[in-house]
Amino acid sequence: MTADPSAQPETALVIEDDDDIRRLLEMTIAQAGLAVESASTGQEGLTQAQQQTYSMITVDIGLPDLNGLDVVRSLREHYTGPVVIISARSSDTDRDAGLAAGADLFLTKPFRPRELRQQFASLLQDVR
Repeated sequence: MTADPSAQPETALVIEDDDDIRRLLEMTIAQAGLAVESASTGQEGLTQAQQQTYSMITVDIGLPDLNGLDVVRSLREHYTGPVVIISARSSDTDRDAGLAAGADLFLTKPFRPRELRQQFASLLQDVR
Protein backbone atom coordinates (compact mmCIF):
# COMPACT_ATOMS: atom_id res chain seq x y z
CA MET A 1 0.00 0.00 0.00
CA THR A 2 1.34 3.44 -0.86
CA ALA A 3 0.94 6.57 1.18
CA ASP A 4 -1.69 9.10 0.15
CA PRO A 5 0.30 11.77 -1.75
CA SER A 6 -2.25 14.42 -0.73
CA ALA A 7 -1.86 13.65 2.99
CA GLN A 8 -0.30 16.50 4.93
CA PRO A 9 2.56 15.67 7.28
CA GLU A 10 1.97 16.16 10.98
CA THR A 11 3.04 19.64 12.00
CA ALA A 12 4.55 21.02 15.19
CA LEU A 13 4.54 24.63 16.35
CA VAL A 14 7.62 26.02 18.11
CA ILE A 15 7.03 29.14 20.22
CA GLU A 16 10.54 30.37 21.05
CA ASP A 17 12.05 33.87 20.92
CA ASP A 18 15.74 32.91 20.71
CA ASP A 19 16.62 32.50 17.01
CA ASP A 20 19.37 29.91 17.55
CA ILE A 21 17.31 27.73 19.87
CA ARG A 22 14.26 28.06 17.61
CA ARG A 23 16.29 26.87 14.59
CA LEU A 24 17.73 23.96 16.60
CA LEU A 25 14.24 22.96 17.74
CA GLU A 26 12.94 23.23 14.17
CA MET A 27 15.74 21.00 12.91
CA THR A 28 15.31 18.48 15.74
CA ILE A 29 11.54 18.25 15.26
CA ALA A 30 11.94 17.93 11.48
CA GLN A 31 14.36 15.04 12.08
CA ALA A 32 11.63 13.44 14.19
CA GLY A 33 9.46 13.44 11.05
CA LEU A 34 7.19 16.43 11.56
CA ALA A 35 6.77 19.58 9.54
CA VAL A 36 7.55 22.64 11.66
CA GLU A 37 6.17 26.14 11.94
CA SER A 38 7.42 28.66 14.45
CA ALA A 39 6.56 31.84 16.27
CA SER A 40 8.92 34.21 18.09
CA THR A 41 6.32 35.66 20.49
CA GLY A 42 3.58 34.22 22.63
CA GLN A 43 0.84 36.19 20.89
CA GLU A 44 2.04 35.10 17.45
CA GLY A 45 2.06 31.49 18.65
CA LEU A 46 -1.45 31.73 20.09
CA THR A 47 -2.74 33.23 16.84
CA GLN A 48 -1.14 30.46 14.79
CA ALA A 49 -2.51 27.79 17.13
CA GLN A 50 -6.03 29.11 16.59
CA GLN A 51 -5.65 29.14 12.80
CA GLN A 52 -3.89 25.80 12.23
CA THR A 53 -4.02 22.25 13.58
CA TYR A 54 -0.80 21.08 15.21
CA SER A 55 0.32 17.65 16.37
CA MET A 56 2.51 19.17 19.08
CA ILE A 57 3.37 22.62 20.41
CA THR A 58 6.55 23.63 22.24
CA VAL A 59 6.60 26.77 24.40
CA ASP A 60 9.43 28.68 26.04
CA ILE A 61 8.55 30.24 29.41
CA GLY A 62 10.62 33.40 28.91
CA LEU A 63 8.93 34.99 25.91
CA PRO A 64 9.29 38.74 25.22
CA ASP A 65 5.58 39.59 25.28
CA LEU A 66 3.76 36.98 27.38
CA ASN A 67 4.73 34.58 30.13
CA GLY A 68 5.01 31.11 28.60
CA LEU A 69 2.86 29.67 31.39
CA ASP A 70 0.06 32.05 30.36
CA VAL A 71 0.55 30.92 26.76
CA VAL A 72 0.13 27.28 27.82
CA ARG A 73 -3.01 28.12 29.81
CA SER A 74 -4.46 29.97 26.80
CA LEU A 75 -3.58 27.09 24.47
CA ARG A 76 -5.38 24.65 26.74
CA GLU A 77 -8.64 26.55 26.23
CA HIS A 78 -8.88 25.04 22.73
CA TYR A 79 -5.90 22.74 22.09
CA THR A 80 -5.89 19.16 23.36
CA GLY A 81 -2.66 17.90 21.78
CA PRO A 82 0.72 17.61 23.47
CA VAL A 83 2.31 20.78 24.84
CA VAL A 84 5.99 20.73 25.76
CA ILE A 85 7.64 23.51 27.75
CA ILE A 86 11.32 23.89 26.91
CA SER A 87 12.90 26.35 29.31
CA ALA A 88 16.17 27.42 30.87
CA ARG A 89 14.29 27.50 34.18
CA SER A 90 14.97 24.20 35.87
CA SER A 91 13.72 24.36 39.45
CA ASP A 92 11.09 21.95 40.73
CA THR A 93 8.82 24.96 41.29
CA ASP A 94 9.10 25.95 37.61
CA ARG A 95 8.49 22.36 36.49
CA ASP A 96 5.45 22.03 38.76
CA ALA A 97 4.06 25.37 37.55
CA GLY A 98 4.53 24.31 33.92
CA LEU A 99 2.74 21.02 34.40
CA ALA A 100 -0.02 22.71 36.43
CA ALA A 101 -0.50 25.22 33.58
CA GLY A 102 -1.25 22.31 31.26
CA ALA A 103 2.06 21.17 29.78
CA ASP A 104 2.45 17.46 29.14
CA LEU A 105 6.23 17.60 29.43
CA PHE A 106 8.74 20.06 30.90
CA LEU A 107 12.24 19.92 29.42
CA THR A 108 15.19 22.11 30.29
CA LYS A 109 17.79 23.95 28.23
CA PRO A 110 20.40 23.15 27.29
CA PHE A 111 19.16 19.95 25.74
CA ARG A 112 20.63 17.21 23.60
CA PRO A 113 18.85 17.00 20.23
CA ARG A 114 18.89 13.19 20.19
CA GLU A 115 17.24 12.99 23.62
CA LEU A 116 14.74 15.66 22.60
CA ARG A 117 13.79 13.68 19.47
CA GLN A 118 13.26 10.59 21.63
CA GLN A 119 11.08 12.54 24.08
CA PHE A 120 9.01 13.97 21.23
CA ALA A 121 8.61 10.58 19.57
CA SER A 122 7.52 9.00 22.83
CA LEU A 123 5.04 11.79 23.55
CA LEU A 124 3.55 11.63 20.06
CA GLN A 125 3.34 7.82 20.22
CA ASP A 126 1.32 8.13 23.43
CA VAL A 127 -1.30 10.37 21.77
CA ARG A 128 -1.63 8.50 18.49
